[in-house]
Amino acid sequence: MRIAKLSAYQVRIPLRRKIKHASFSRSESDSIIIRCQLEDGTVGWGESVPREYVTGETVDSVFSHYENTDFHSLLGDDWNSSDELVEICQQITLPKLAGADPEYTRRGCFGNAARCALEISLIDAATRASGESFSSIFKHLQQRQNLFQSDQPVRYSAVLTSMRPAKQYLLSIMYRFTGFKHCKVKVGIPEIDDRTLLKHCRLFLGSKMDLRVDANEAWTRAILEQKAKDFTSFQISSLEQPVPHCEISSLKNIVNEISIPVMLDESLCSMSDAETAISNGYCDSFNLRISKLGGIIPTLDIAHLAQQSGRQYQLGCQVGETGILSAVGRHFASAVKGITFLEGSYDRYLLAENVINEDISFKWGGFAPPLTGPGLGITVNEDRLKKLTCREQHWKFS
Repeated sequence: MRIAKLSAYQVRIPLRRKIKHASFSRSESDSIIIRCQLEDGTVGWGESVPREYVTGETVDSVFSHYENTDFHSLLGDDWNSSDELVEICQQITLPKLAGADPEYTRRGCFGNAARCALEISLIDAATRASGESFSSIFKHLQQRQNLFQSDQPVRYSAVLTSMRPAKQYLLSIMYRFTGFKHCKVKVGIPEIDDRTLLKHCRLFLGSKMDLRVDANEAWTRAILEQKAKDFTSFQISSLEQPVPHCEISSLKNIVNEISIPVMLDESLCSMSDAETAISNGYCDSFNLRISKLGGIIPTLDIAHLAQQSGRQYQLGCQVGETGILSAVGRHFASAVKGITFLEGSYDRYLLAENVINEDISFKWGGFAPPLTGPGLGITVNEDRLKKLTCREQHWKFS
């Protein structure tokens, strides 16, 4: 198999409602979508959602990465087996960009969004061409086999973002009576009292709901310690990204000093971040998000490291991702063991428009089936994609 053409699109997705947390708010989201066409005409799709406050990337930086990449040298070889495809994907390294923030470059995460969309499109195209499911590629990752299971149904978590209290409480009741078992609550918003919020959420969600919170970098170490004490009676199972990444060193040995397990998100964007977090005791668990980590293979590598070090891991998502990334997350969640919490597949609940024809949103209680192939098991509506496209670029392979 061989690539004939690559196309990159900036796609602006309108959201049904404004999503707000302590770091940001948005009513639309920009995705990078890659169309990978093979010489036999098979087309595969990939997506990423660059976030400047997470990996330092923007839509402009992703396109700059692509414009400065020699795709013929990077991806121009034929491959004749899935093992060879995996080797090509593992070697995808994009060039350094002048003017990139040195902090994100040092951490090894600047360029992850650009890499992610490219890698996923390549795997989707190859597995479609061979008539296999996207997740079939996992069995060719020889050093990671203890991570995998046969594809299983999955169960997604509910999320309560920052909104009017009455709406939060109404959603809490709805989540409880539609069968959800896990819920994450966004905290750390200046005008909202977290303890009062959680008191009411716990009341309306019920005592059996597994409840966790996400501060989105809103606090300091001292505030975290006080909040952990304040939250003791609410049975919180995880506290996500309590401090800004620039203050991550303040979490040294936190795993031994507060009762609520700490999860990293914005401070967990690369293998280097993961290794540093483990060696310094910054957290008990990782929030894996495929876009911020650079694709499926880097995400699996970090899940493996977490497993080996005794850390837990959840699979998160990017707000506003389309059905392409939702499908990638479904394949990951269905095939990977040990995921503590699962976020994603909010498609029809959050997106005013989507680029895929299928509705793969989670169902009652967060349940969702595995996706069957070929490839990602979804079809992209190219007319709708074009309508939502703000910018595009194309490369042909001779």
